[in-house]
Amino acid sequence: MQVQLDQKDADRIAEDLLEYAETLCGALGMDCDKVLNELKAKDNIHLFRTFNLYFGEYIELLDTENSVFTD
Repeated sequence: MQVQLDQKDADRIAEDLLEYAETLCGALGMDCDKVLNELKAKDNIHLFRTFNLYFGEYIELLDTENSVFTD
């Protein structure tokens, strides 16, 4: 699955990623509260980076040029 990171809609994307994270945590047997708290600890860029660390194997985040988000 791929998710496009459009900076104009960063808040909406952040909400979507939190929902995906909750679903994936449950499916993968992870501590959902711990992961969600870590994702929400700072700004959206932190959320994108942290989401990528946890779930990059399952969901590919793309920047506005459709390049893989690795920052």
